[in-house]
Amino acid sequence: MVVYDTALGPGWQNWSWAKTALSTELSGSSRKPIKVEAGPWQAMYLHHDPFSTTGYKLLGMLIQGSSAEAEARVFALIDGKVSGEGRLVRFGNTGWTKVVIPLAELGVEDTTIDGIWIQNGSPVDLPKFYVTEIRIE
Repeated sequence: MVVYDTALGPGWQNWSWAKTALSTELSGSSRKPIKVEAGPWQAMYLHHDPFSTTGYKLLGMLIQGSSAEAEARVFALIDGKVSGEGRLVRFGNTGWTKVVIPLAELGVEDTTIDGIWIQNGSPVDLPKFYVTEIRIE
């Protein structure tokens, strides 16, 4: 299932409370990622009407920062609430970091979900970052 590639996949909506820009042009890249500027505790939030994850095993994406070191936490949502502790993801500005997270690790294997967060889990602004090729497989 495509969540986002160069645009949101069917049924997905941007409900972010972090500042986001979809289909951002990046110099030297054919990708058109989501640009995220997240203040303290803010998140990119992609919402979908509830659907079953039965038959899916992984959440995958590419992420790239604008600073040498950054981190964010990835969550899946059940009834609009985060499930579990999420997964801490570290990334930098030297290229795309491939992230693959088992749905079981997010606490959402074989259940019904309605969204994905990528959250700045700190009390300070997170330097802008980019996310693309978000898929549930």
